[in-house]
Amino acid sequence: MTLITYPTRVHFADDVMQEALHSELERAGCKAPLLIYGDDLLESDFAYRVQEGLPHKTAVQSMVFDAASDLRHLSRTAIDTGTPPDVLIAFGSARAIELARKCRYGLAQATGHRTPMYAIPGVDGLPGPCTRNLESWRAGLPSVLICDPTLTLNADCGQSWRSSVLSLVRCVESYLAQSFNPPADGMALDGLGRSLGTLPRIGDAGQRAQDLDLRRDMMAASLNASLSQEKGVGPALTLADALAHEQAGLQVPDMARLLLPEIIRRSGVNSERAEMLLKVLGRDAQRLDEAMTEVLARAPMAARLSDMGVAQSTLDQAASQAQGKAGLTLDTARDVLSSVY
Repeated sequence: MTLITYPTRVHFADDVMQEALHSELERAGCKAPLLIYGDDLLESDFAYRVQEGLPHKTAVQSMVFDAASDLRHLSRTAIDTGTPPDVLIAFGSARAIELARKCRYGLAQATGHRTPMYAIPGVDGLPGPCTRNLESWRAGLPSVLICDPTLTLNADCGQSWRSSVLSLVRCVESYLAQSFNPPADGMALDGLGRSLGTLPRIGDAGQRAQDLDLRRDMMAASLNASLSQEKGVGPALTLADALAHEQAGLQVPDMARLLLPEIIRRSGVNSERAEMLLKVLGRDAQRLDEAMTEVLARAPMAARLSDMGVAQSTLDQAASQAQGKAGLTLDTARDVLSSVY
């Protein structure tokens, strides 16, 4: 038996953020929010619009982090505030939402109460799911998710490439996962199709693709990709996460883009699912790994792990960390990493 649960309320529309945030807070009677965001959004239009969506007479607290912040350590400070927040509002980045998840877990451990968490994603969408078990995946989802494509109009093309590649890899790996979950499969295929459509429209690095139709498709693809991961995190993303954990400064989408075709090449992919993916890719006559290599080559990213500055010593450490996860053996993890180094 498969239990399929999506416990998140989702708002998705252009310019919906202030209205949706205000109505959700009023509906829940929340008066003491903790705003969680990165220091790159200080004085930004994004932060201003979040403040604009808060009801009057709201006692606002803020938790601002920077690129060097230890999220686990920072999350503990949420417990030490004089007045515990009655809602966590994370916005602007996957890292902010990940910090809010850690804060919610810490508050639950300290108080026995599960604080609601609202997420307002930026161009990089939601963080990867908790992977300890299926209940952890559900527990990590926001209570309310507000997707407003207009909030991502100022994202540069480098951020946009990474967002589209990450959505594509998540969708492919979710669809290829063996667990039975038709809604997740449907979201994965829709997200894949949207991601493929965004890649040619992003533009060159350093530019800003201020195309609202593009931003809407990217956000829809990201949402579908994240929700499809109820089926689990695939081996390419598992290896990319392990590399990023072992060596600071690495970007998961850049690495996953290289790893996915190699994972497909070495695994026994279900032929019917491979055929369906090839149809969506528009490449019926090719092998799936070859088609995926060509599609992902559109993204202007480094061609080898060594070009990204990955140290040789990091490969063995990452392979050991990934061993036993997502069906990866130590030998397979080492072989895949070596083949793209």
